[in-house]
Amino acid sequence: MKTVKSEITGMGERFKEARIRLKDILTIMDVTLEDQLWGQESLFPYEVFEGLNELITRTVHGTRIERFKPRTNDQPFHTLEIHTEEGEALGYLNMIYLRKPIPCYYLVYVEVLSSFRGRGLGNKILAAFKEFVEDQEAVGLLDNIIPTHEPTYDIYTKLGWEDIEELTAESLVNGERHYMVFIPASMKSLDLRGRLIKLLFKVKKKRPIIDMHDNESMVKRTISEIRSVYEALEHLFDIELSMGTSTPFMCFLFTKFVTKVLGFRRRIAMLLGYTGGESLEQIAISEQIKSLPIQPYSLWSSKEGEAEIWGEEGFIRNLPAELKRNPTLFIENLNLYRRPYLTPWLRKKGETKSLDLKIADILELGFDPTRLREFKHEGAVYIFERSTPLFLPSIEKRRSFLPKIAKQISGIHFRNASIQINPSLAVFRDKGNIYILRRKLEGIHLEEALDQLRTSSHLKEMNRAGGIEQIIIQTIKEIKKELMKRFGSSFFEEIEELTFFVPWNLETNMPRVTVDTVGVYLDTLWIA
Repeated sequence: MKTVKSEITGMGERFKEARIRLKDILTIMDVTLEDQLWGQESLFPYEVFEGLNELITRTVHGTRIERFKPRTNDQPFHTLEIHTEEGEALGYLNMIYLRKPIPCYYLVYVEVLSSFRGRGLGNKILAAFKEFVEDQEAVGLLDNIIPTHEPTYDIYTKLGWEDIEELTAESLVNGERHYMVFIPASMKSLDLRGRLIKLLFKVKKKRPIIDMHDNESMVKRTISEIRSVYEALEHLFDIELSMGTSTPFMCFLFTKFVTKVLGFRRRIAMLLGYTGGESLEQIAISEQIKSLPIQPYSLWSSKEGEAEIWGEEGFIRNLPAELKRNPTLFIENLNLYRRPYLTPWLRKKGETKSLDLKIADILELGFDPTRLREFKHEGAVYIFERSTPLFLPSIEKRRSFLPKIAKQISGIHFRNASIQINPSLAVFRDKGNIYILRRKLEGIHLEEALDQLRTSSHLKEMNRAGGIEQIIIQTIKEIKKELMKRFGSSFFEEIEELTFFVPWNLETNMPRVTVDTVGVYLDTLWIA
């Protein structure tokens, strides 16, 4: 097998021949290959293209900041954009103007394309924002959402921003929010305390509407970028498409692209105030692409050598030799896990075994069903979950955190529900893929459970009458609150990334709940 590096190096020549723009090249890599490349030893993703890193550096040096006023009534943002010499946008900053109680520009959101982060562009656009508010003789206001442990946490203080509480001499924080303010030199002599307090309350009041507009703006930008990447991929594989052929690498890129698009579609459905004004249906995927076989897992690796396996040694010792020798091919030939999302679709197709799926199938399903596989071993059933090296640090954090949870909340019930953990028994790393092996539960993922309760015709009325959805959500909130109390904010990230599983009858697609004089409650919740 070729390594990822050699495959992509060959593609580099194609990018040059096709004259695909730098921004599209990098976005294609981020969308389709970042998972495989980040975290590999001595391999920076863009170094596999000869001269690409230097081209990125030259592009960054040639950038300039452009300002745009609100274009329409439903898009109220003043915008700063980072442009290349050719006029391509590499990042942007949305701000909204508030005239009272004091002239103010509230920084709503700032974003730099992932390919160009860590190269000073974020600092450049924030410095431009600072100069802008100084020129306008208005205060700047923002909500610093950068985690305290991030290296860029103090980026604002270095530019002269101050904690608003230091200027008002009272606590104005709302939950976890950390508002900061920039006072131009022309306003330093004014007594702003009272007006800053009123300003902050006004922002908090308007925040839902501001966030709604920001969500709409983000979705519109992202859809434009997705369309651009799709067109670039079609152009990149023009030879294969014109000949009606395909390669595993080509199918891999298109499969990763489609699964990322589907993930984005699921996220925007949950956005505050999003009305669907911009739709992913605007991106017309051709029938030729839809007919391609999916290639959802990597066949390539930046490192040659044997597969890596770690976890419970005694358990691993008894696993089949072929699984340990060639994890990717062994696991990807197992049967699909028959989750509620998948079972009705398979029944409609009349299929009982693993399928030779096309891209059209995962578009119809709305997700990649091959990520979860069932594994029967020594009389027990397990689940393999496919992930990528990008998430390995998070996976390892969770592996070490789960036993601590078990020790701390053993025997405690939350709204009558007992808590059990379902830790990984083994982790496999092979050909650019990560596979996590766990026990199969008599339950389903929280997100899927809530979706079934909200959308399945035979569950919606039961959910409404019994308040099952709210019971699940409130139980998990209580668990997280207790964990925060016991472990503190230093484990905030681990607690937020915990995965919850809800007891479920997979045969009847029904939640397993207990109904008695106390009410409706869950007997068990699993944490993984």
